[in-house]
Amino acid sequence: MHVNDYERRGFPLRDFILKLILVIIFVFLLCWLLPKFMKPSVVNYNNKDGKACTTSTCDTTGISALTSQIFADNLERMKDAAISYYTDERLPKNVGDSDTMTLSDMIGKKLIVALIDKNNKACDVEKSYVKITKVDDEYILKVNLKDSEREDYILVHLGCYTYCEGALCQKQQGNVPVKGSASGPYVAIKGYIDHGIYYPPSKITPVVLKCQYKNGKYYDKNGRVVSKAEYEKQCITKPAKKYYCVKHDGKYYDDKGNVVSYEKYKKACEPEEHYYCVYHNGKYYDSDGKVVDKATFEKDCTIPEDKHYCVKYDGKWYDDKGNVVSYEDYKKACTQEEKHYCGKYNGKWYDDKGNVVSYEQYKKACEPEVEYLYEYKKTTAAEFSEWTAWSSWAKTNCATQEINCSNSDVNCLKKLQIYKQKQKIGEYDKTYARQRSKLVKTGSYTQKSCSKYNYVEINKTTYVTTTTTTYTATDTITSVTQHSTGGWVYNGRASYKNPPSDSAAKHYKFVGADYSNCSDTCQTLPNYYYDSYTYTGGLSSVSTTTTPGNVTSSTSTSTTSSTTTTHEASCGEIVSKTIPIYGYITVTEKATRREPLYGTVCYQSTKTRDLISGEITKYKWSTDNDMTLINNGWVKTGNKKRK
Repeated sequence: MHVNDYERRGFPLRDFILKLILVIIFVFLLCWLLPKFMKPSVVNYNNKDGKACTTSTCDTTGISALTSQIFADNLERMKDAAISYYTDERLPKNVGDSDTMTLSDMIGKKLIVALIDKNNKACDVEKSYVKITKVDDEYILKVNLKDSEREDYILVHLGCYTYCEGALCQKQQGNVPVKGSASGPYVAIKGYIDHGIYYPPSKITPVVLKCQYKNGKYYDKNGRVVSKAEYEKQCITKPAKKYYCVKHDGKYYDDKGNVVSYEKYKKACEPEEHYYCVYHNGKYYDSDGKVVDKATFEKDCTIPEDKHYCVKYDGKWYDDKGNVVSYEDYKKACTQEEKHYCGKYNGKWYDDKGNVVSYEQYKKACEPEVEYLYEYKKTTAAEFSEWTAWSSWAKTNCATQEINCSNSDVNCLKKLQIYKQKQKIGEYDKTYARQRSKLVKTGSYTQKSCSKYNYVEINKTTYVTTTTTTYTATDTITSVTQHSTGGWVYNGRASYKNPPSDSAAKHYKFVGADYSNCSDTCQTLPNYYYDSYTYTGGLSSVSTTTTPGNVTSSTSTSTTSSTTTTHEASCGEIVSKTIPIYGYITVTEKATRREPLYGTVCYQSTKTRDLISGEITKYKWSTDNDMTLINNGWVKTGNKKRK
């Protein structure tokens, strides 16, 4: 009973697990089979109008609208950054030259920021690049972009067009299509592939900006990004510019600004034509195109047999054969081109016959080579006699100049040479002078003094004599004979190179000059002879002439010796005495001798010759570089003349 009940009720947990397993298996099968039965329909967008294709092979190169727009925006940013960077100084200079910048370079130059694709990944900064190439009259800019899913590029034509705001901008007509997309500057928005399954384009219609300025860009009437000038041209209506009597943009404008044919333009804008031998607008014109009276007109313009030549008559043009022709044929037949001869006119060279020729032909015809004769000269030297022998030396003025001329000079007929010699030319009295210090009496004064002594003042010092001998100067000696006088003893005569100076007890008397060290003339001062005298009375300096007592010292001084003695004496009575005063003076002592006088004496010697025949120059005309003449001493003068 219990077993049956158990089997009838079952085991709830086991049933639950089995059911869960079945559900999981069912869901797995459903997920595996459902995509196979729900595969989206495939369409083809290869055709021009974008309608679905009828074949089973469809375009699998499209990308989603979002992907395409992001990719196109990134291309556009790289393109704009490149155009702004390539100014005149950065553009390639020669045809075929190019310059390349990777996206990494552009980011480094702060031209653009890093670009992010639809997967929020940075675009490849090394394989994404711009490359600009110089072609004939413009530049081709290649903008290549590689993101995490695809790589593509566009080609943009750049140049200096009239609608450019700057020096360089994008060409607006005939843009090169983007590789793998429809023509135009942007990538076409197509379907996309995801995990091998192609999905049709999104039905979201992108917003197209037409004739607007937004986010720093100008959009034309087709929604393309263009320059400001192109934007204004397409989107801003401006009054049409008027042109008058001019050809502009391939069209002719008359005097009212209307576009007309060339004939109407000529009629309206060019000056009135000249008329010849015709009656026009009430006036008669003669054959020179001048307005004349009727009689003059008929006389000048009437042609026999009603023939008219090279004239407009009765509204018709006649050529040089009298035929009625068009105005162009009339001008061709009757208007002769002005002739030019041997010259350049309107950029053309004309020969001597008035024909247009090359420059070489012009030179040959109009500037024929001229043949010249050249002047030569030859100079024959002058002929002289032999020089005479030099004459004997004769005294001459020392201002006489030598003559030393060239033997080839025709004026050189005399030569003169000078000899100078130092000689005695006379005698003269020559004086030699020396200065020395001499002691002389300059005065005296009366002074109370000891009666037993003699006193003297020498050079402001008072001296007392140690004997009763009076102090007498040697200048009182009148005779040059050697002798002693008073208290002075004669010492003898001596020669001195430097004159000696007097002292209180030594005096020197000048005798004369000693020329023993001189020749016939002294180059320096001679020595001097002096007689010398020594005072023997003794001298002792005192402070007063009235003091009695011992005289402790008495000094005798000379240039050669000095003695000191001691005496005792008494003053005696005080009496008035005349005390002589002696002082030193500088004296000049002169000696005169008759000596020879020397001077420079000049002598001259001459020689002469005669001119037999003078220099002769001959002239001759001959051809250029006549070697026969040149080898015979003829030289060109530089003169020439036509043959």
